[in-house]
Amino acid sequence: MKNIKRTPFILFLLILLIPLSSASAHRPIWGDHYGPIEIPDLRTSFAVYRNLDSGQIDVYTFESEAGQDLHAGIQIPAVDGLQEYGVTAALFGPGLPEADSNTLPPDRPEDLGVLVFPSSVSADFFEPFTQTTYWGRQQIDLVLPADGAYYLLVWHPDGKPGKYVLDTGRAEVFEPADLFRFPVWWLRVHIFFGHGLALALTGVLIALAVLLVVIRKRTKKTSPAKE
Repeated sequence: MKNIKRTPFILFLLILLIPLSSASAHRPIWGDHYGPIEIPDLRTSFAVYRNLDSGQIDVYTFESEAGQDLHAGIQIPAVDGLQEYGVTAALFGPGLPEADSNTLPPDRPEDLGVLVFPSSVSADFFEPFTQTTYWGRQQIDLVLPADGAYYLLVWHPDGKPGKYVLDTGRAEVFEPADLFRFPVWWLRVHIFFGHGLALALTGVLIALAVLLVVIRKRTKKTSPAKE
């Protein structure tokens, strides 16, 4: 297993100064709720962070026009115990072919064609902004055949719980205000990876170090000068 790269607090502060256009990154969507998750724009690069419970089926929705490109990928966070983890994805929508219903979950859209994407292995991915590593799984690149609503379902075929990240789109779109949102994004991603305790301890150690420096400076100022 590859070592997961963790960012020291000082490096984290330096990352905030990196121009947003200088590295590849996705706008995060926090999938903390149950029910359909809307992908607002197929062109913009988004990443949805999901905990998959036992037997859970995630549903993503989006509207498309005929001829629009769809790019989507599934990554597994590089966390102990998920090295072999993978999920199945199925795209339902107008103009898609029929599929064997035995490979599909019972709770699914009706009267729509479907393409099924079983778990497969692709290149690992290192996300530079959050300094996190992902094991690559299936990649979806196709031209959507018709206008209308599409549904992307993600589930584990045996109902096993785990974690995954769904990324969509290619255009990296950021706003100046995102520089102020980034610390929250960074923290939430590392909590998703299970690094919450390590981050808290790091913050405490940094705070203690700063406090000690301040105390030493004040002590020197208040100490009587030696004759």
